[in-house]
Amino acid sequence: RVWRENRDRLVGFPARFHIWDIRNNLWLYNSNYSCELSIVLTGAAFLHKYYLYLYSSWLPASIRRTVDEFMNCEDIAMNFLVAHITRKPPIKVTSRWTFRCEGCSSLW
Repeated sequence: RVWRENRDRLVGFPARFHIWDIRNNLWLYNSNYSCELSIVLTGAAFLHKYYLYLYSSWLPASIRRTVDEFMNCEDIAMNFLVAHITRKPPIKVTSRWTFRCEGCSSLW
């Protein structure tokens, strides 16, 4: 349902967080459970098929070659592509079974 209402966004789980560290001049990447997110892994994500077309035809070949060489980071490339096109962040979804909230058990 979330993706049907946000077809221009990347919607899925699990999520990751990245940020540029100005002091050390490098990217920081966090995969711990956190409320901060900037990337949704593509293994369990919904996206419009148009983004698949853009990934294979519009994304610079150097990025695709790097993904192919390392057989990794396609989720980062796709997130950056969709965010660049839409100027919107991804949406993380989860089921009530994986949602961690100690005080919420009475709600289910």
